[in-house]
Amino acid sequence: MSDFILQAKQYIEEDNLNEAVKLARKRHGKDDVESYLSILDLLIENDYLPALEEKGLYYQYYEKTHDNGDYGEKYFDQYLEKQPKSINVLCDKAMSRFNKGNIDESLEIMDNVLNKYKPYSNIEKPRLSKKEIIMARIELLIKAKRYQDALRSLKNYENQFGSSQKTDLYKGQLLQKTGENEEALIYLNKSLKEENTLIAFNAKGDALYELKDYKEALKAYNECIPYENKIEDDLELKTNFNYKAAFCCVNLGDEQKAIQYLNKTINMLNEYGRLPKDIEAIYQKCSFEKDRIMRQGDIEDKEFKQTRFLPARYAIIALAVILILYVILKMNGY
Repeated sequence: MSDFILQAKQYIEEDNLNEAVKLARKRHGKDDVESYLSILDLLIENDYLPALEEKGLYYQYYEKTHDNGDYGEKYFDQYLEKQPKSINVLCDKAMSRFNKGNIDESLEIMDNVLNKYKPYSNIEKPRLSKKEIIMARIELLIKAKRYQDALRSLKNYENQFGSSQKTDLYKGQLLQKTGENEEALIYLNKSLKEENTLIAFNAKGDALYELKDYKEALKAYNECIPYENKIEDDLELKTNFNYKAAFCCVNLGDEQKAIQYLNKTINMLNEYGRLPKDIEAIYQKCSFEKDRIMRQGDIEDKEFKQTRFLPARYAIIALAVILILYVILKMNGY
């Protein structure tokens, strides 16, 4: 048993539970997951409810398999058995349901929280305000690609709380997704005046792309590229602005530049092995387009050129040199 667990036991015996939680979080910060979870289990054994939520959140956000896809829900359920009117943990459970693909159930839980926010918040202090929960619900609808529902909810939100940089961003994104590209640009440009964001640049690029303004669309997509390292897990987004940049170049007649974007997209997707069906379709589209351009014969694939095989004559000479060196080494006893 580690010294940290012994220290946690002492804190618990002294009824100093907050210090035990702090110690657990420090161990988590040091990547000592075993001690972290062991301390949480000690707290749970002593009926300390916040430790149940803490453990659920670990599996929801940090553990690689999310506890075989449970996303911490069983711990949230244990918490709710003892405190069924916890706004915080009901929101946690809604996220678990969402991550499992049970979108309607997730939204139903969020609606229940909103309807009973006032009486429930008197029982246990919530981390999120009612306004923040309404916005979180809109964000779930966006993630679920229910764009029309999200747009209606966003308009209701604005009527109640007014507009902001975030609402302008989401409104522009949702208007673009629902085909209102010209109106979308108004809100996206308004949002970008306040803050440069990847989502806004990508949505602006998509709006301009649909409007066939490929020159300006390419500028917007190029603004996305510096953010790539921050969105490693969002393959759909990363693929979108890279492959559409390629087709902007195709439409602008710059096929040499298009090849660079196509190579980048193809190589990026090659790293992922098996791809989702929609991303696989984009991969094939890029591969076919590259093949079409290269068959014309007047475009140089500089990336391929850098890694091409040696011509046959030089390969034979290299092989002869290797054989001579091998004979010399054998004659000298190597």
